[in-house]
Amino acid sequence: MDGPAQQAPPEVWHAALPYHGAGELEAAACQFARDAAAAGAALFIACDSPSLSRIRTKISSIGEHVTWTDTAGAGANPGQLIYAISQFATRHPGRQAWCLQEAAWPARPDDELVEVLRYEALLNLALGTRVRVMCPYDADLPPEVISCVQVTHPLTASDGRWQPTPRYQHQPATFLVPNACDQPLAPPPADARVISFRARLAGPRALVAAEARAAGLPPSRSSDLLLAVGELIANTLAHTSGPGVLTAWATGQALVCQVSDGGFIADPLAGQLRPGPAQEGGGRGLWVVHQLCDLVQVRSSAAGTTIRVHMRLG
Repeated sequence: MDGPAQQAPPEVWHAALPYHGAGELEAAACQFARDAAAAGAALFIACDSPSLSRIRTKISSIGEHVTWTDTAGAGANPGQLIYAISQFATRHPGRQAWCLQEAAWPARPDDELVEVLRYEALLNLALGTRVRVMCPYDADLPPEVISCVQVTHPLTASDGRWQPTPRYQHQPATFLVPNACDQPLAPPPADARVISFRARLAGPRALVAAEARAAGLPPSRSSDLLLAVGELIANTLAHTSGPGVLTAWATGQALVCQVSDGGFIADPLAGQLRPGPAQEGGGRGLWVVHQLCDLVQVRSSAAGTTIRVHMRLG
């Protein structure tokens, strides 16, 4: 994969595959796998568990040449997928890298679907010309999701052929992510705990630890969350001159922590790709956050930056 660009080059092969029912998905996935094998390409498949197991069975004859990831498990955070695809391509130098990924499904929560669509748009900036990505989308997804899919994928399957997506082609050169996926995050609940910080970190750490215990987060997950929030706080202290604000609350499904400050993240791919040891400008902390958390939501503008991380309680 190549470094970030301001817009996707015309050679990017990133396609949406609308489908109706598991049978249609699995047939298309198997054909994609056979085409990859015929082209001598390395193949990466990321789908949810039921589809993954059935596809694996149907292409068992070439299965040893495929790398598999369960998007409902290890790949649940869409912010991890660009790095996963990048690493896969790096492990196969001199070969085309093909990827089949299903990151959205009807039962996925709305806030996760928004991040999937943001990820799909940013993927166009990160893809190199030797990476080919096909993204199945269930036709039962909400219409607003399908609408965003049409502006984040240069290609779409139509009548058995890959065609340029008209709505994508008509986007301005400065387009990054759909407007619907770039809105401010919903405000925290009224009973969320809030603490400001500037230099002393004992207060924020104690707040996160207390909320983790109260929510019943397992110790290993609590440690990961403390590390992630610590990285966000360190970024605030290193890159802004004003105070930061930490907010924490529990939902029925997750413990949520949010760090807000007056800074601005200029690189839209910050945290999506692991920075090299000598790379200037940092970015490693946000990459670590993406690897540790189940969902990471980043909103940054001239007005400031808010980063919200989720740790599932289950």
